[in-house]
Amino acid sequence: MNRYCIWFVTPDDSVMRRAEVALNGTIHCHQALEEIEAQLAVDCGLTQVMIVDWKRFEQDETTKPARQVRVA
Repeated sequence: MNRYCIWFVTPDDSVMRRAEVALNGTIHCHQALEEIEAQLAVDCGLTQVMIVDWKRFEQDETTKPARQVRVA
């Protein structure tokens, strides 16, 4: 499982938010980003989000499994 830190904004608020996301695959195309945006919006109770940046976490053997989505 791959863990990513994703920064996103909403159409009505330009404040950048951060979410930690665990994926079975990788972010490999625009369609993958659209699917993550749609799921983030649902999970956060928002109508729409736009991902502005992301970074993959390096997996550490001692790291506990990530939660599905954690928003800050």
